[in-house]
Amino acid sequence: MGDTSEPCTCWAGTEADIDHRQAEAEGADAPAPPAPPICRACGREQDRFLSGYGHWILLEPGIRPAARDVPEGHRWVVCDDGAAVNWGGEDPPPYCRIAHRPVCLKSLRPEKLPRIFYAVWELNVSYERRIYAQDVLPFSLTPSGILGFPGAAA
Repeated sequence: MGDTSEPCTCWAGTEADIDHRQAEAEGADAPAPPAPPICRACGREQDRFLSGYGHWILLEPGIRPAARDVPEGHRWVVCDDGAAVNWGGEDPPPYCRIAHRPVCLKSLRPEKLPRIFYAVWELNVSYERRIYAQDVLPFSLTPSGILGFPGAAA
């Protein structure tokens, strides 16, 4: 038999490998449906879209900054078909979306990114403070759509 001490690199350089690396770099690692679109780190519900390369991305809900204020590589645009594309070309649209990962309250403060990222991160941190001060979670921890799950509707 062949030597198995080396890791398999059969995917290296393939389109699937390139897509996977791009997904990792852009934070397109959200759970696929039917799982809820909830951030694994902070537990907050986000807007989830399929990327143009087949991975799911969580975008910050309700935040649509001027694209000129968001650096290239962080401008997400939702196309007519519902796919999210990281806009990297010239002439960006007037507004864009931003990924949740850099502004997740469980991430480090985004000091190397433009102010809009820091502002949204601060908003998320303050949101959590308000929620926990009220001792009420903004989402359900029970997957109510799963039959047989304790607390689920029968």
